Parts: sequence; C-alpha cells; structure tokens
Amino acid sequence: MTYEIPVSVVRGGTSRGVFLRISDLPRDAQARDRLCIGLIGGPDPLAVDGLGGGASSNSKVMAVGRTEDLVGLPWQEACPADVDLVTVFAQPAVASASVDWNGNCGNLSAAVSAYALDAGLLERGGERVSARVWNANTGAVFLVEHPLEDGRLPRTGDYLMSGAGGPGPRVDLKFLEPGGEKTGSVFPEGRVSQLGGGVRATLVDVSNPLVVLDAAEAGVDPALHPSELNADAELLARIEALRREAGERMGVAGSAAVPRVACVAPGTGGADLDVRVTSMGVFHHAVPVTVALALGSAAALGGTVLDAVLPVAAPGEVTIRHPKGTVTVTAETRGEDGLATAGLARTARIILTGTACLPTQAAGAV
Repeated sequence: MTYEIPVSVVRGGTSRGVFLRISDLPRDAQARDRLCIGLIGGPDPLAVDGLGGGASSNSKVMAVGRTEDLVGLPWQEACPADVDLVTVFAQPAVASASVDWNGNCGNLSAAVSAYALDAGLLERGGERVSARVWNANTGAVFLVEHPLEDGRLPRTGDYLMSGAGGPGPRVDLKFLEPGGEKTGSVFPEGRVSQLGGGVRATLVDVSNPLVVLDAAEAGVDPALHPSELNADAELLARIEALRREAGERMGVAGSAAVPRVACVAPGTGGADLDVRVTSMGVFHHAVPVTVALALGSAAALGGTVLDAVLPVAAPGEVTIRHPKGTVTVTAETRGEDGLATAGLARTARIILTGTACLPTQAAGAV
C-alpha cells in the first residue's frame, strides 16, 4: 500500500524543501517524523528514494497553513490570532532517521507566501502582497512582501541574489520585534561569554539560536572553501563540542539543528564581514538566513565578538560575505537591548507541484 500526499518542491533563497499543508501533518509525533524522513528519502545521504538532496540545505520540510490548521498539534495554544499564515519547519537529518523541530529555515520562509498563494491557502489581489506569518517552532513573527502577477508570485524577475542561480522575483523578508524566541533574551549569556578552552563567544537568539566565534580564535580559515573545512574531522569535532556546550547554556540541549555556529572574520572584497557557518555538523555552502539576521542584529546592538572584526560603519546595515557571495542585512534597534526589525531580500520559486507517494509505514498513515 502507498500513501499519497500533495506537495510542492520549492526553492527559497539558497535552500530547497518539500512544502505541504499543515492539515496534512500527522497529529502523532512519531508519525510526523516518519513522514518527513520518507519525503526526503532518508536516512540516505544520496536521498535516492525521496525528494531530498543529500545536504541539510536541500533536505528540508516546511508545512504551511492557517491558524485553524494547527488543531491537534502541539503548537495550537501558542498561535497568535493576528497572522495570515502559520509555518511548521522540520529538519530531517541526512544520514540518520531523526528529525529536528527546534528551529526555523529563514531561506524557505521567503517562499511561504508563494506556496500559500499557489495552494489556495492565501488569496490576494493587486500588484503586491504583504503576508504576516508566525513560525510555530520559534514563535517568530515575520512579514513576507513581494510583487503579484495574476494573484501569484511572478515566475520570473530581475533581482539577483548570491547562491541562487539566475535572477528571480524579489521577496522582502522582515522579522518583527525579533529576539529571544527560544531563550527569552537576545543575548541569553550576555554580549560576550566564554566557552570551553576559554574561547570567546556571543550567544545570540534572533530568529534562531546562534553561536558567534572569532574565526581566528576558533582555528577556522575563512578563505577556505566549505569542502576543505569539512575535510578536517578534528576541526568539525572541536566546533561541534563548542556548539553543544552553547546549546546547553541556551536551553536547546540535544538539538542537532540549533544553535548553529558562525565563525566571523574581517570582511573582504567590500563586505563588512566574512563568515563560515556550520549547519547539522558540517560547514554550510552559503549562509542561512536566520544566521545572517542574527549577525546583523548583533552587529547593530554592538558590544559582541563581532566588534573586533567589524569596521566602523553606518549602524543598522551589514554586508556579509559567504562562500556563494554576499548578503546585506538591515536591523533596526529599539533602546540598548531591543530590536524593532531585522530583514533582508531573497528570491523564491515553485519548482514543481504534484503528489508524493510513500509506503504507508514511512508516511505514518493510519
């Protein structure tokens, strides 16, 4: 027997994922895990039997719906009423049968309204759309804004972003009053703390928990390609140990997805900052949106590990260089310790829409 479920394969920013309706998520936690693993074809680094791509950045699952679709799910009671859409994000491991529900994907968040418009979950007319979205995993609220063409995200556009191939329609992503989504504070351990071995770190909680390290102090050469860094097993183990320690301090112990680690260095090629980021135990091919937002927010607030590598620049805007290019983040502060907004621009594309066919045991169908 097989279990059939309508899905779309969608690119948002530099990530690709399987999108489905929240109403199609199993209400049983183990069944939800099995469904996500089955959709991406895990646990298999090649994902030959699913829609994943063998790396965390293209082996993601994003469920989208309205507030009423959360009935029977653990996030129902926390959902605010004043949002247009709700998202639930899952990060299946590439090589093991596990799923992490602790964080959110900022890149795929840029594609939420595009999917919702195509799937009939959101209806808008006119030339532009602005959708208010709540992410159930983190409690973050953000706006997704982009042009419309016949009530949908245009299939083509002229905005060019690093790491996404050709140009596409510009999507503006803005997180509202971000900070403390998982820990209750932007800097749960203060602006600078020390991890094992005396390594200085800034633990930031903006859109997702993040550990910021000085690349030189962490022994990471930002001039190296991620594949070269990933070939150093000792380096990966050292960074992972620091990540786990920071996760315990931030109250997300046991999560493989968060916190991520950003190793920062002085900017090159006109950027304010160079960065190499670990995600799911390896160095990322670009920079996750939630990492960029956290770095931009920490830079705007000041007093962090970033101060030693950042130039004196106009507050509120930081250009970050990553392995695929650059991204510019804007952050508006509120007082000495708060944030009003943090945002950036992406592109998004619906790659295909169809029906996923899964064995019933993989889908967790009843």
